[in-house]
Parts: sequence; C-alpha cells; structure tokens
Amino acid sequence: MTDGGIRIDEARGPTHTGPGPQYNVFGGDFRPPRPRVAPSRVALDHRLWLRERFVPPQGFGEARTRLERPGTTVLLAGPPGSGRRTAAVMLLHEPQDPAASFVELSFSRENEDSTVPEAGDRLLLDLSSIAEEDYEAAQALLYGYWGRVEQAGARMVAVLPSADQELLLPALRQLVAAIGRPRELAVLRRHLESDQVRLAPDDLLGAELTAHLRDFAMRDVQRFAALVAQARSADPAAPAAEWLGQALGALSDRAGEVAQRIAALESGPQRALLLSAAMLAGASADAVFHHADRLLGLVPHTPDEKPLLERADLAERLKALPSLEVDARGRIRFVALAYDAAVRTHFWTYLPGLREGLGRWVEDAVRSPHPALGTQDRRRLVERFTEQSLRAADWRTLHRLAGEWAAEPRRSEEALAVLRLGLEHERYGAGFRSKIYEWATGQVSPAAARVLARACGEVMARTHPDQALVRLHHLARRTGRNGPAEVRETLYELVRQDRRLYLKLLARFWDGLAAQGAATADVRLFLDLVGEPPPPRWVPADALAVTWAKVLAVARREQWAEAVHRWLSAARAEPPAGERLMDVLVEAAEARPERLTRLYLTGHEWVAGGPRDERSARAGVAARFWQKIDIAQGIESGDPAGVLRSEERTR
Repeated sequence: MTDGGIRIDEARGPTHTGPGPQYNVFGGDFRPPRPRVAPSRVALDHRLWLRERFVPPQGFGEARTRLERPGTTVLLAGPPGSGRRTAAVMLLHEPQDPAASFVELSFSRENEDSTVPEAGDRLLLDLSSIAEEDYEAAQALLYGYWGRVEQAGARMVAVLPSADQELLLPALRQLVAAIGRPRELAVLRRHLESDQVRLAPDDLLGAELTAHLRDFAMRDVQRFAALVAQARSADPAAPAAEWLGQALGALSDRAGEVAQRIAALESGPQRALLLSAAMLAGASADAVFHHADRLLGLVPHTPDEKPLLERADLAERLKALPSLEVDARGRIRFVALAYDAAVRTHFWTYLPGLREGLGRWVEDAVRSPHPALGTQDRRRLVERFTEQSLRAADWRTLHRLAGEWAAEPRRSEEALAVLRLGLEHERYGAGFRSKIYEWATGQVSPAAARVLARACGEVMARTHPDQALVRLHHLARRTGRNGPAEVRETLYELVRQDRRLYLKLLARFWDGLAAQGAATADVRLFLDLVGEPPPPRWVPADALAVTWAKVLAVARREQWAEAVHRWLSAARAEPPAGERLMDVLVEAAEARPERLTRLYLTGHEWVAGGPRDERSARAGVAARFWQKIDIAQGIESGDPAGVLRSEERTR
C-alpha cells in the first residue's frame, strides 16, 4: 500500500492479513483452493436498468479517471440524497471485463466476508447507512481491502456515510472522491423515457415542479417518475400536466391532506375502516369491513353504543371516507394516486401508540380463516406492514414475525415477504442478513429452513452471494440428509453458476473435514455436490483433488464409494471428460497404497454391479482407471488386456 499506508513486502511464518480462514500447512504441498471469478454480481440486469437512467453527477468524471488504473480504491463522498450508491455502481460497471466479478462486500458483526480480490474484480462496499458505533470497525475492514485490491489489480468503490470526512481515518482520506447532485431534471427525463413516458420539453419546466425537484433525493425523483407513469397508465388520454400534478400531489400534498381528512373523522370505527382499507387496498369490500371490525377489537377506542340497526350501513360509512370507492369487482380502491400509502404513513407516524395493536391485527389477519381474504391480499398486507415498520425502525417486530411465520408451513409466503423487503432495505438489510445467520447456525425447523433457503437464493444471492453461500451451507449442515432437499438444491444451484463460489464452498468443505473428520455433514454435502452431475469443467482439478483427498483420509469407503461409481459412469458416457475425473481420484489418493487399494476395489464393485450387457464397456473404463492407479504406485504400465480377460472370466 502506498501514500501513508503500510506495505508488507515479505512475510516469514504464518501471516493473516484479512478476514477469512488462515491455512498453515507444513511438510506438504497443500494449498487451499483459491477462488477465481465469474461474471455475476451485483446483478447485471439491475446494473443495466440503472445505466439507462443514470446521469453523471458533478465530480463523477474525476472518480472515473482515477478508477481506470487497476488496483485502485475510491471512497465516494457526497451529500445524502445525491445518488452516491448508484454512482458507485456505475463507476464499477464501466470497466467492462467479462471474466471479472462484480461483488458487493458488506460489513457484518460476524466478520464473515472473506472475498479474495483478483485481477479485474470490481468490489462495492456501501457504508452509507452504517451505524456510527460500527464505523470504526467498518473502516478497518475497508483498510484491509485497500491493500488486497491494490495487490490483486482489482478495483473497489466504497460509499461513505456523508461528505463529512471528520471521522475518516487520515490514511484513507487520500482515496476520497467527492461528488455532487446530478441535474435533477435530466435524471427525471431519463427515468420517464426509460418508462416510455414521452413529454414535450415545456411540460417539465413548471416552477412548482422545478422547486420540488431541487428538494427531492434521487430516490424521490425515481419514485416521482414511477408515479407519473402510473398516472398515465390510469388515464392515457389526460394531458401531461394532469399526470405531473397527480404525481406531485402524491409526493407532497398528501400528508397534509390526509391529516385533515382523518382529523375530520369523528369515530374510531370510521378511522378503523379507513386504515383497514389502506392496508388491504385491492382486497374485497367484505374482507376490508371484516378486518376493520377485528381492528376495533385489538386497539383501544370508544365503543359505539348505538344498537346495530341504528348504526350507519356500509354504504354510508364508505361515503364518509375520502377518495375511497368499491370497483366493479367489489374490491376497495382509492381514487387519488398513492392515497392509500399516505394514509398508512399517517397512522404509523402520528399514532405511534397504535403500532403494537396494529402488529397484532396484522398477525390476526394473516392467520384469519376469512374466505374473502386471499393469498395475494395477505401478501400485500404483510408487505405494507413491513414497509411501515421499517420506516418506523421497528425491525425487531419484523424479525420476530419472520421467525414465527417461517416455522409455520402455511405462512411461508408471508415470512418470505418480510425477509425480502428487509434484506433489500438500504439501512436494515445488514441486520436481516445477521438475523438469518443466527437462525441458520441454530436449531431450525424444516419449514423455516425452506423459507431461509429461498431468502438466500432468491434475494441475498443477488447482492451478497458470499453471505448467501455461508448461510445455505450452515442450513444444509444443520438439516441433514433427511432435511428439506430445497436447502441443498439451492446451495448447489448457487455455486454451479459461479466458479468463485464453487471454490469457496470446496474450501469450506475442506475446513469442515479438517475440523470434524467423518462426523461432519460436509462429507455428504461434498459427495452430493460432485457426484451427479460431475463438476463443471471450469472447476480446477487440483481443487477437487484436495477436497477428495481429505474425504479419502477421514471417511469410510462405504460413504464415498457411490460417488466414485457415478464418476466412473460419467467416464463411460463421456470418455474425454472421464479421463480428468479419474485423474482427480488418483491424485487425491496421494500415492498412498491403502487409498489406491480402496479405489481399485471400488472400481471392481462398479464393474460387477452393472447389468450384464454393460460389463464389457464398464471393464474398459475400469481398465483405464486401474492403469492410472498402477502408474501412481510406480508401476510403469498397466495390463488392460489382462484386466479385460479377468473380467470376462467373472461373467
């Protein structure tokens, strides 16, 4: 490391320079498999989506110039709302290299991020939402990656919490590149054009719109564009000014308007109906009314003492509520754009004493047998509750609900909805990843394991594939062979798409085998992974041989014989690839007679166990296998013809 950093030019003895396992092996040639890279993360489709809408901010060009040199780290600083994360992703997206990975690092209290940068890699570390108490430890992680990125010839961009560098380590300040806000109007136009909303130049020059754009964070500009597209979809014939006005109203005027309308509602039942409608918008009127009554039973309110026949009927109650109607299908909808979201936000913001009761109400509705509330209605309810709870920083309730629902087979979709939004949240995503780690390393039911596997495979793997792999591996270990097959399948599917992850899993298998021997589930998991189908050809043979060697050393022959049979069958089906598989097995024996003997006997079993009409073909494969074994034992040439004659006599 240069310019104020520390460089270790030579190390003698065991040296650990960063997170991840340290291997100290003496008296042998063992080297742990070093992960290579594959094109993948952060998800390419998301990067392409961003590129269509991206407008470079002030200072972007300087940061881009600095990042052109391999081995460079840039710390991106800028005011909140300036689109720092998007700018960081776009900086890393530009140096295109099909052989390089795009990986998002993350700070976690488990200190589990062990990504090994290699030439051409692009690494993103987003610290924009990190808690102040974690900032010192996060800078230590950043400092460690700085040296490894430089040495490997990779590139890294880290997003700092703010433009203020007062808390930044002095040695890191030389890496800072400051950006400003992009031109708001240009960002809006790019978003609208990408959403196929074509407006005349003059349509976006109104003083009111310009004033609001100056105050919007970049995420608000994106949301505003989405609202304009939504307004156009609802009324394509309306003039553009009306679409823009509705979208502006949804973002700016709704809070005050909703507050006035709710204040005008005199009774608890009216407010309960409005909140039920906002939480269940799109559900049937029957479901909304039923759950409004359930809400009244779960939160404090003044009861209506009038006899039932003297109370307002449902039609009258609906007329008293703002912007609400029942459509032709009998479903509740709000007429004004984004009005339901504003109602939800008002109740969560200004009536915090109701949050606990609202949480109980959502739990009650999710488990409700009411036939009018369908599966999609429940999912939308949970998503809306999760959004508001995250906005109110009530992540503890969400952790509890996700854990409880995940353990119930019938509530898996609701649990997954909470986890998906939590994992994707800019501020609380790291906390949800930590919680899933806690669950994955503890006692977990089969139902919960399925949900957690989906959360890792469908959500976490898109941005934090290494952390997804760690959690899936723990889950696969914990649930065992009789556990949900989905856990193992998700793990295998993840690594079979990515060379780097495949090798990282092999390294974790090696660690488990070295620590626990044959008792570890890693014996079974490794053999399942490599048994069928055989490993892709891009998995290095030496990495496979190293792990196979540990299996042969600690496991009984009956544990691994079936996997060898599968490799020999694969060698019969595809002879060129089969030669490589047999070479791996022989190399894994490390010229040890007892291991080679067991492999030899396993080959005999495979030949004898096949159908009679296949034995001749199998014997030919086995002959090549035995010849390799003989050579490994120092015998210059095998005797394939003699072997074949022997096999003929055994038929």
